[in-house]
Amino acid sequence: MSTAQSAQPKKKRRLAQVAQNVKDSYTISRRSYPWIGWALLGILVALVALAVALSAVTSQALWYWLLMGVLLALMADMVVLSLATRRASYMQIEGHPGAVKAVLDQAGRGWYVESDPVAFSPKGQDFVWRLVGRPGIVLVAEGAPGRTQRLVEDEKKVLRRILSTVPVHVISVGTAEGQTRLIHLERELRRLPTKPTKLTNTEIDRVAKRLSSLSSKGLPIPKYMDPNNIRPDRRAIRGH
Repeated sequence: MSTAQSAQPKKKRRLAQVAQNVKDSYTISRRSYPWIGWALLGILVALVALAVALSAVTSQALWYWLLMGVLLALMADMVVLSLATRRASYMQIEGHPGAVKAVLDQAGRGWYVESDPVAFSPKGQDFVWRLVGRPGIVLVAEGAPGRTQRLVEDEKKVLRRILSTVPVHVISVGTAEGQTRLIHLERELRRLPTKPTKLTNTEIDRVAKRLSSLSSKGLPIPKYMDPNNIRPDRRAIRGH
Protein backbone atom coordinates (compact mmCIF):
# COMPACT_ATOMS: atom_id res chain seq x y z
CA MET A 1 0.00 0.00 0.00
CA SER A 2 1.42 3.39 -0.98
CA THR A 3 2.03 6.20 1.44
CA ALA A 4 -0.48 8.43 -0.37
CA GLN A 5 -3.22 5.78 -0.06
CA SER A 6 -2.56 5.20 3.65
CA ALA A 7 -2.59 8.94 4.34
CA GLN A 8 -6.11 9.37 2.92
CA PRO A 9 -7.94 7.38 5.65
CA LYS A 10 -6.01 9.28 8.35
CA LYS A 11 -6.99 12.59 6.76
CA LYS A 12 -10.63 11.50 6.62
CA ARG A 13 -10.54 10.45 10.27
CA ARG A 14 -9.07 13.82 11.27
CA LEU A 15 -11.75 15.70 9.32
CA ALA A 16 -14.45 13.50 10.86
CA GLN A 17 -13.05 14.19 14.33
CA VAL A 18 -13.00 17.94 13.68
CA ALA A 19 -16.60 17.81 12.45
CA GLN A 20 -17.65 15.81 15.52
CA ASN A 21 -15.90 18.29 17.84
CA VAL A 22 -17.70 21.20 16.20
CA LYS A 23 -21.02 19.36 16.48
CA ASP A 24 -20.41 18.58 20.18
CA SER A 25 -19.42 22.19 20.86
CA TYR A 26 -22.57 23.46 19.19
CA THR A 27 -24.72 20.99 21.16
CA ILE A 28 -23.18 22.11 24.46
CA SER A 29 -23.48 25.82 23.61
CA ARG A 30 -27.07 25.57 22.42
CA ARG A 31 -28.22 24.16 25.77
CA SER A 32 -27.26 27.38 27.54
CA TYR A 33 -27.42 29.80 24.58
CA PRO A 34 -30.32 28.89 22.24
CA TRP A 35 -29.42 31.88 20.06
CA ILE A 36 -25.91 30.62 19.24
CA GLY A 37 -26.94 29.26 15.82
CA TRP A 38 -28.41 32.59 14.75
CA ALA A 39 -25.32 34.41 16.03
CA LEU A 40 -23.00 32.21 13.96
CA LEU A 41 -25.20 32.64 10.89
CA GLY A 42 -25.36 36.39 11.45
CA ILE A 43 -21.57 36.65 11.51
CA LEU A 44 -21.36 34.78 8.22
CA VAL A 45 -24.02 36.92 6.53
CA ALA A 46 -22.50 40.17 7.82
CA LEU A 47 -18.99 39.36 6.61
CA VAL A 48 -20.22 38.10 3.23
CA ALA A 49 -22.22 41.33 2.80
CA LEU A 50 -19.12 43.33 3.76
CA ALA A 51 -17.10 41.38 1.20
CA VAL A 52 -19.61 42.23 -1.56
CA ALA A 53 -19.53 45.89 -0.56
CA LEU A 54 -15.72 46.00 -0.56
CA SER A 55 -15.65 44.34 -3.97
CA ALA A 56 -17.94 47.05 -5.36
CA VAL A 57 -15.98 49.87 -3.74
CA THR A 58 -12.51 48.62 -4.76
CA SER A 59 -13.58 47.25 -8.16
CA GLN A 60 -11.68 44.07 -7.38
CA ALA A 61 -12.80 40.53 -8.19
CA LEU A 62 -15.90 39.48 -6.25
CA TRP A 63 -14.63 35.90 -5.78
CA TYR A 64 -11.54 37.20 -3.95
CA TRP A 65 -13.51 39.23 -1.43
CA LEU A 66 -16.10 36.47 -0.99
CA LEU A 67 -13.33 33.99 -0.24
CA MET A 68 -11.79 36.37 2.30
CA GLY A 69 -15.20 37.05 3.85
CA VAL A 70 -16.06 33.35 4.22
CA LEU A 71 -12.66 32.52 5.73
CA LEU A 72 -12.89 35.39 8.21
CA ALA A 73 -16.46 34.37 9.07
CA LEU A 74 -15.38 30.80 9.78
CA MET A 75 -12.57 32.03 12.02
CA ALA A 76 -14.89 34.40 13.87
CA ASP A 77 -17.51 31.67 14.26
CA MET A 78 -14.95 29.28 15.72
CA VAL A 79 -13.83 31.88 18.25
CA VAL A 80 -17.40 32.69 19.29
CA LEU A 81 -18.33 29.00 19.46
CA SER A 82 -15.25 28.19 21.52
CA LEU A 83 -15.99 30.94 24.05
CA ALA A 84 -19.68 30.00 24.23
CA THR A 85 -18.87 26.32 24.68
CA ARG A 86 -16.48 27.01 27.51
CA ARG A 87 -18.93 29.22 29.36
CA ALA A 88 -21.82 26.85 28.72
CA SER A 89 -19.80 23.88 29.98
CA TYR A 90 -19.05 25.69 33.23
CA MET A 91 -22.71 26.65 33.65
CA GLN A 92 -23.82 23.06 33.12
CA ILE A 93 -21.43 21.55 35.67
CA GLU A 94 -21.94 24.31 38.23
CA GLY A 95 -23.07 22.86 41.53
CA HIS A 96 -21.53 19.44 40.94
CA PRO A 97 -18.93 18.43 43.55
CA GLY A 98 -15.44 18.92 42.08
CA ALA A 99 -16.62 21.28 39.32
CA VAL A 100 -14.14 23.95 40.49
CA LYS A 101 -11.23 21.66 39.63
CA ALA A 102 -12.35 21.60 35.98
CA VAL A 103 -11.91 25.38 35.87
CA LEU A 104 -8.66 25.45 37.81
CA ASP A 105 -7.15 22.95 35.36
CA GLN A 106 -7.59 25.64 32.69
CA ALA A 107 -5.78 28.30 34.73
CA GLY A 108 -2.87 28.25 32.29
CA ARG A 109 0.78 29.11 32.68
CA GLY A 110 2.00 30.76 35.82
CA TRP A 111 -0.24 28.70 38.09
CA TYR A 112 0.51 25.55 40.04
CA VAL A 113 -2.73 23.71 40.83
CA GLU A 114 -2.74 20.85 43.32
CA SER A 115 -4.48 17.74 42.03
CA ASP A 116 -6.37 17.01 45.25
CA PRO A 117 -8.32 19.31 47.58
CA VAL A 118 -6.49 20.35 50.74
CA ALA A 119 -9.66 20.16 52.83
CA PHE A 120 -13.09 18.62 52.40
CA SER A 121 -16.32 17.97 54.22
CA PRO A 122 -17.91 14.57 53.53
CA LYS A 123 -21.23 15.72 54.94
CA GLY A 124 -21.76 18.69 52.64
CA GLN A 125 -19.40 17.61 49.85
CA ASP A 126 -17.52 20.88 50.24
CA PHE A 127 -13.95 21.31 49.05
CA VAL A 128 -11.07 23.71 49.48
CA TRP A 129 -8.63 23.75 46.55
CA ARG A 130 -5.18 25.31 46.63
CA LEU A 131 -3.08 26.83 43.88
CA VAL A 132 0.02 29.00 43.70
CA GLY A 133 0.68 31.84 41.29
CA ARG A 134 2.15 35.33 41.10
CA PRO A 135 -0.40 36.77 43.60
CA GLY A 136 0.67 34.11 46.13
CA ILE A 137 -1.34 31.19 47.51
CA VAL A 138 -5.00 31.03 46.57
CA LEU A 139 -7.57 28.97 48.46
CA VAL A 140 -10.71 28.30 46.44
CA ALA A 141 -13.63 27.20 48.60
CA GLU A 142 -16.33 25.20 46.85
CA GLY A 143 -19.60 25.05 48.76
CA ALA A 144 -21.80 27.12 51.06
CA PRO A 145 -19.79 29.84 52.89
CA GLY A 146 -21.14 28.75 56.26
CA ARG A 147 -19.78 25.25 55.78
CA THR A 148 -16.45 26.10 54.13
CA GLN A 149 -15.42 28.98 56.41
CA ARG A 150 -14.00 26.66 59.08
CA LEU A 151 -12.12 24.61 56.48
CA VAL A 152 -10.58 27.78 55.02
CA GLU A 153 -9.59 29.20 58.41
CA ASP A 154 -7.88 25.95 59.43
CA GLU A 155 -5.92 25.91 56.19
CA LYS A 156 -4.91 29.57 56.59
CA LYS A 157 -3.54 28.82 60.05
CA VAL A 158 -1.33 26.09 58.61
CA LEU A 159 -0.09 28.37 55.83
CA ARG A 160 0.69 31.21 58.24
CA ARG A 161 2.78 28.80 60.29
CA ILE A 162 4.90 27.42 57.45
CA LEU A 163 4.80 30.23 54.84
CA SER A 164 4.09 33.37 56.81
CA THR A 165 5.59 35.75 54.21
CA VAL A 166 3.50 34.50 51.27
CA PRO A 167 0.14 36.28 50.67
CA VAL A 168 -2.94 34.10 50.96
CA HIS A 169 -6.10 34.88 48.99
CA VAL A 170 -9.50 33.25 49.36
CA ILE A 171 -12.18 32.86 46.70
CA SER A 172 -15.54 31.37 47.59
CA VAL A 173 -17.25 29.74 44.60
CA GLY A 174 -20.99 29.17 44.50
CA THR A 175 -24.32 30.72 43.63
CA ALA A 176 -25.06 32.40 46.97
CA GLU A 177 -24.83 36.17 47.42
CA GLY A 178 -21.25 37.35 47.68
CA GLN A 179 -19.82 34.22 46.09
CA THR A 180 -18.02 33.96 42.75
CA ARG A 181 -19.89 32.08 40.05
CA LEU A 182 -18.01 29.22 38.43
CA ILE A 183 -17.92 30.94 35.03
CA HIS A 184 -16.26 33.98 36.63
CA LEU A 185 -13.59 32.07 38.54
CA GLU A 186 -10.88 32.52 35.90
CA ARG A 187 -11.57 36.25 35.76
CA GLU A 188 -11.37 36.45 39.56
CA LEU A 189 -7.98 34.73 39.52
CA ARG A 190 -6.67 37.25 37.00
CA ARG A 191 -7.87 40.14 39.19
CA LEU A 192 -6.01 39.04 42.32
CA PRO A 193 -3.56 41.74 43.44
CA THR A 194 0.17 41.23 42.88
CA LYS A 195 1.26 44.25 44.95
CA PRO A 196 3.16 44.70 47.16
CA THR A 197 4.19 41.04 46.77
CA LYS A 198 4.54 39.34 43.41
CA LEU A 199 6.05 35.87 43.30
CA THR A 200 8.61 35.05 40.63
CA ASN A 201 8.63 31.76 38.73
CA THR A 202 11.37 30.48 41.02
CA GLU A 203 9.42 31.46 44.12
CA ILE A 204 6.24 29.85 42.77
CA ASP A 205 8.15 26.62 42.22
CA ARG A 206 9.64 26.71 45.73
CA VAL A 207 6.28 27.41 47.40
CA ALA A 208 4.59 24.70 45.34
CA LYS A 209 7.21 22.14 46.32
CA ARG A 210 6.90 23.12 49.97
CA LEU A 211 3.14 22.69 49.84
CA SER A 212 3.44 19.40 47.98
CA SER A 213 5.70 18.00 50.68
CA LEU A 214 3.20 19.16 53.27
CA SER A 215 0.28 17.53 51.43
CA SER A 216 2.13 14.24 51.08
CA LYS A 217 2.24 13.97 54.86
CA GLY A 218 -1.49 14.43 55.26
CA LEU A 219 -4.21 11.83 55.45
CA PRO A 220 -5.40 10.31 52.18
CA ILE A 221 -8.75 11.40 50.84
CA PRO A 222 -11.47 8.76 51.21
CA LYS A 223 -12.28 7.12 47.89
CA TYR A 224 -15.93 8.05 48.13
CA MET A 225 -14.89 11.71 48.27
CA ASP A 226 -12.14 11.57 45.66
CA PRO A 227 -12.84 14.55 43.33
CA ASN A 228 -11.34 12.58 40.46
CA ASN A 229 -14.23 10.16 40.85
CA ILE A 230 -16.87 12.86 41.32
CA ARG A 231 -17.01 14.31 37.85
CA PRO A 232 -19.98 15.52 35.83
CA ASP A 233 -21.13 13.07 33.15
CA ARG A 234 -19.13 14.22 30.13
CA ARG A 235 -21.27 12.15 27.73
CA ALA A 236 -24.39 13.83 29.07
CA ILE A 237 -22.79 17.26 28.59
CA ARG A 238 -21.95 16.38 24.98
CA GLY A 239 -25.54 15.32 24.40
CA HIS A 240 -24.88 11.57 24.00
